[in-house]
Amino acid sequence: MSGWRTASGVLLVVLTAGCAAQVQQSRPVAVEEPAQDAPVTASSATSVPVPPAQPAISVASIVDGRSVMLSDGSKAEVSGLAQPGPCWADAATGFARSMLLNQQVRYDRATGALSLTDGTDYALLALGNGAGRTTGTPSPAQKEAEAAAQRVPMGLWGPPCGGKDATETPTPPPPAPAPTTTKPPAPPKPKPVFYANCDEARRAGAAPLYWGQPGYRIELDPNRNGIACESRYR
Repeated sequence: MSGWRTASGVLLVVLTAGCAAQVQQSRPVAVEEPAQDAPVTASSATSVPVPPAQPAISVASIVDGRSVMLSDGSKAEVSGLAQPGPCWADAATGFARSMLLNQQVRYDRATGALSLTDGTDYALLALGNGAGRTTGTPSPAQKEAEAAAQRVPMGLWGPPCGGKDATETPTPPPPAPAPTTTKPPAPPKPKPVFYANCDEARRAGAAPLYWGQPGYRIELDPNRNGIACESRYR
């Protein structure tokens, strides 16, 4: 009998423990709801101001070889270029007109640098073609461009200026005696040179054509560096 009592006691403990576990498992457990992101509203979002697009600037007119009027009504003076001298002022103005007039440009008012939309620095372009000279403290690139024009020489470094702002006035010769015979007719003026394209200029043996030479046209100079019909553009 004592053995049955012991066995029944153990069985009662096991059953009691099992019931207690079932009761504990059946109790509802509170589950916290996941935090939801707050909706983004126009007031909560930080708006970043977008700067207005800058209008395109173009050259409206040419003042001289180093100064132009822009399409916004302001005047741009190219830094690094000296005031054109009387001897070569007209040539410098003509070069600026052929390269800049009605062209879109970038002008840094802080530094005075003027460049074309392809990044070509106009000061270097003018110096390299003898259409300007340096002033102040030129950069190494400006010195090299000016030296290249001097070596040719071209532009203001060639005749009649010879690198001077004004030509020396020669002593006038004595008056010539009165002619005793009829003057011969003046020789006809040479016809202007025109090449329809670079192939025609090459067949004539005239390529490359430099700015100021007969036959040079801006239409034959796609990169506007003052040299038309370059061999690398064949």
